[in-house]
Amino acid sequence: MKTIWLLALAWTLTGTAAAWELRRDDLNPKRPPIVDGTVTVQPGGETGFPRYLNELGVKTIRIPFEDTHPGKRTLSIVWTGGSQGPDRFSVAVDGITVGVSQTADSARRPSAWYRDVFTVTLGAGADHAVEIRAMDDYQSAVELAGVQLEEIGKPPYRPICYESIETLARYEAEIGSKGFVAESEHLTVFAPLALAAQAKALSAFLENAHAEMCAVYGIDPYFRFSVEHYPVGHKRGWGGISGAGTIGYTVEALERFGKLGTTDVRGFAGYTEEMSHGFKSYFKCSGTYEALGVAVQEDIVRKLVPKAVADAFWEPEHRQWEQTRKAYLSAGRKNPDVAKYPNNVLYTRILNDLFLSLRAAYGPNLWPDFFTAVRQLDYPLDRTKPTEALRTYTDIFSVLFAKDMRPRFEEQGIDLNADPPWGWQTYANE
Repeated sequence: MKTIWLLALAWTLTGTAAAWELRRDDLNPKRPPIVDGTVTVQPGGETGFPRYLNELGVKTIRIPFEDTHPGKRTLSIVWTGGSQGPDRFSVAVDGITVGVSQTADSARRPSAWYRDVFTVTLGAGADHAVEIRAMDDYQSAVELAGVQLEEIGKPPYRPICYESIETLARYEAEIGSKGFVAESEHLTVFAPLALAAQAKALSAFLENAHAEMCAVYGIDPYFRFSVEHYPVGHKRGWGGISGAGTIGYTVEALERFGKLGTTDVRGFAGYTEEMSHGFKSYFKCSGTYEALGVAVQEDIVRKLVPKAVADAFWEPEHRQWEQTRKAYLSAGRKNPDVAKYPNNVLYTRILNDLFLSLRAAYGPNLWPDFFTAVRQLDYPLDRTKPTEALRTYTDIFSVLFAKDMRPRFEEQGIDLNADPPWGWQTYANE
């Protein structure tokens, strides 16, 4: 198992109390020792600590810190289970157990993240310590993404995505020039200093998009998005999303946004599509390649720009989806031309054509109601085999339409027993 460490961020002293954060850092090779099952790491130090509890013999993670202001604080921990759950841990402050985490059944939902928030009280004196402890009855691995101690009443803790470049210094080392960071509540935008104005504008726009996505998906993600821009050819500017929200593009994408803004969807569609994929990952909505994220994105975009701007982009897309479906069906439910329709493209367009028709039949609340149904059904896609994914989608839509929706999917030419993309899996050897 690869061991990944948490970044020990410097703590800051305000007028009333010290605040600090430790978060996962894939790039920090400095590792503190494990002594009798305990790892000790200080905020502001140079070392991180293993992100796992109950792995590598780690039973206690101890975080000593100084704070001369007694009183209440908020301690937040973002974590996930080790896929063999149930998973749980306890938290102590200055040797006193102050609470236990929620119980996560990671055997049923191995990809789910959680945030536990504890109200703790610091007594007199300057020296204090937080301990995250394994519990006797819960021995599977607990994976930590971030820990924060903060004053009462602050916004919910959201560590930046664990695959982010994280700091301006690291970003500048990657791009080989001066950089700029635009910070907002839900995302961080990294850009060359020469594009600072465009980065600020993009940050403001994506914050609005984030709010609309929260309304549609019905969640507020636990992680901050990291939107990063690199020179053409750089491996991190690959044009997609990774982890829980690291979006990597070339500087050309930011220049295009700076030129087009919101006057043309092409100026920002890549950003909003990848952010939509990040939201849907909380529901583990695999099995549709990019189709579901694209479908939800259209609803989001139509709330952000005038109808004429949205129509100019989406109506040609709709015609292309319909044309692809007709070509697929005319070819006997096979890919009519792999050179013209790569299988993932074929797959996405046919599903998007279907989703568009379902939205027209159901109405504008299709996607908010869809994700509500996923939660009501206890996230069934977390437990679905690849060959069962499309049948699970039909089950969810059947809840919404109050009838069996499998015939509608099959009418579209979709093989409900295939491991998507069905055009490749089902017909590759024919």
